Amino acid sequence: MAKYIGLDLGSKTIGIATSEGYFSNPKETIRFQENNFEDGVNKLNAFLKKEGFEKIIIGYPRNMDGSTGHRVEMVEDFIKVMIDQNVVSQESIERVDERLTTRMAKQVMISADLSRKKQKENKDQVAAKLILETYLNSIK
Repeated sequence: MAKYIGLDLGSKTIGIATSEGYFSNPKETIRFQENNFEDGVNKLNAFLKKEGFEKIIIGYPRNMDGSTGHRVEMVEDFIKVMIDQNVVSQESIERVDERLTTRMAKQVMISADLSRKKQKENKDQVAAKLILETYLNSIK
């Protein structure tokens, strides 16, 4: 079974989830200085070397009307850094519409009765899990 890595990219964090089947699991959150994607990619690369992967599923933050904006540009910049540093190939990346995943992640954590501190610590990982699950459901 293929190993997939789901990513929820922020300007200072990367939420990571993994899957080796049809279920995804939140894994960790990588933190870096705001918009320092080189540092973020280096930290992600260490994770990828340790874990291995077949495909990277990255959240693509379209606007509610389907248009693209500065957040999509940020994701594209991050992908460019990953490719330029030979961390991934263009073929190993899948972009998945992530509209509302952060809001859904927050609802999941509220339902699980997590403290605000735990919610803040885990929101990126849970959003990555939802992004990855969206992809996995699309290939079933």
